[in-house]
Amino acid sequence: MDADEVDLIKTNSNEGIRKQYMNQHKSAINKILEGINPKYLFPCVEDIISGRIESKSSPAISDRFSRQDVTQYLASWFKYIGVSKEACQEWMIEYAVQVLSKISSSSHSKIKHSTKSNLKYIYKSDVSFDCGCESNIFKASCNQNCPIYKEMSDKYKERNVQRSRQTYDIKPISNKDEVEQYSLKDEYKEQLEKALETAIKYVEKGISKKEIVKSLNNQDFKTRTGKKWSYPTLMNELKMFKSKLKE
Repeated sequence: MDADEVDLIKTNSNEGIRKQYMNQHKSAINKILEGINPKYLFPCVEDIISGRIESKSSPAISDRFSRQDVTQYLASWFKYIGVSKEACQEWMIEYAVQVLSKISSSSHSKIKHSTKSNLKYIYKSDVSFDCGCESNIFKASCNQNCPIYKEMSDKYKERNVQRSRQTYDIKPISNKDEVEQYSLKDEYKEQLEKALETAIKYVEKGISKKEIVKSLNNQDFKTRTGKKWSYPTLMNELKMFKSKLKE
């Protein structure tokens, strides 16, 4: 048996274990919903926790969405249907480590820490569940018979209206000490790119810049110089990003 065959066996074995985990997590979700409403397992959510979003994705699924995206989507869903932060965290951490680790390069300890930070942010902020209907980033199933389809569709349309009116108005910063020196260190390059991707998604959803700054720091994203995010830093990064798009 050559090395390739051994790797294939290991891969198949790992996938089998991962599917078992997904089935266990789905069963746990069903038990949670028994005390709330089984209809709250919306088509998109069922696709995600069952792993069906991967079969609908391109091979490089992490290029379209990240572990953070899935975590925040599910956390906001838990919050929306009235599940406590404690119950959400109990389910979510195991799911993140056992299932979402496939689309993450972080260690299990970092995934646990990041997941807790994400849940803390979602439950403390005014961020609400916004599935995006048929346009959800996961390409998960969407059905017009879904009990919240109209609500979510109206929200999506309103968000698009706001986005079309939105401009990146950068106010001058009087305190120069608040502005970082923009020399990008290699060790923070990947983090900066991920942070900006996250920030831009939030901007498109109409989330305030102050809330975005809180979220980036809660997720342990660093700036280009390895510091915590601030409002002036975020505004300057968005301005730089917009300028690059025009080039």
